[in-house]
Amino acid sequence: MKIYIIITVQLILYSLTFSEPSYSSYWLANGYSTETAALMGKTQSGEILTQQLQKSDSPETIFEMGRLYYARGLYRQALSFFRKTDFGGDLRLLYIGLCNIVLNEPDSAKTALVKITDARIRAWSSAGLARISNTTPTAANDFPYLTNFFLTGSEETEQSKKGYTLQFGAFADSTRAQKMVEILKDIGLTPYTTRIDVGERILFRVRAESFPTKEEAQQAGAALGDQFIFMVVPEE
Repeated sequence: MKIYIIITVQLILYSLTFSEPSYSSYWLANGYSTETAALMGKTQSGEILTQQLQKSDSPETIFEMGRLYYARGLYRQALSFFRKTDFGGDLRLLYIGLCNIVLNEPDSAKTALVKITDARIRAWSSAGLARISNTTPTAANDFPYLTNFFLTGSEETEQSKKGYTLQFGAFADSTRAQKMVEILKDIGLTPYTTRIDVGERILFRVRAESFPTKEEAQQAGAALGDQFIFMVVPEE
């Protein structure tokens, strides 16, 4: 009897140790492979997850790489990953649309957003299309919170007074932020860092220059070439 109990306990511990993470069932249900689902089901930092995903070139891992870069505000890199895969359905189209909106490519954004048919995502595609046409989204009648993502006329006027700047990343490591500052100085820019609190995390944003309009900021950033990944943001 005692031996039976010991064996049973060992089997339970074995199953707990080597079975799939509890959250992997969610990813399996959404079309991920068993290997990728087990990886996504683990609790780990974004840096470690990125390293693990880079070891695979499956459609779903490419999609997840795009989402990681999108979450970091690296929209050009995110867009390149979303374009390399057809995984993700309408959610992928939404990310493509949002990336293009940020990168000031309204025609490309519209091409992606108009294809979305999933009712769960349609409100956000409606918001994106409204952002492009500078109107209030039709979905705001059903989802009032969407209006929070659109500037009113008075707010736009105030922002135009402040101007825009180029952001080259937001780093958890101040040393990495300083390295980017030095690189930008070497090419003649005037960079600076700002510290922000995001929940329990501290990030160091690296920004450079000041422009009166978003268009001028976009042109200046594009002139830097593909060596730098940037986003145009309002000055604070």
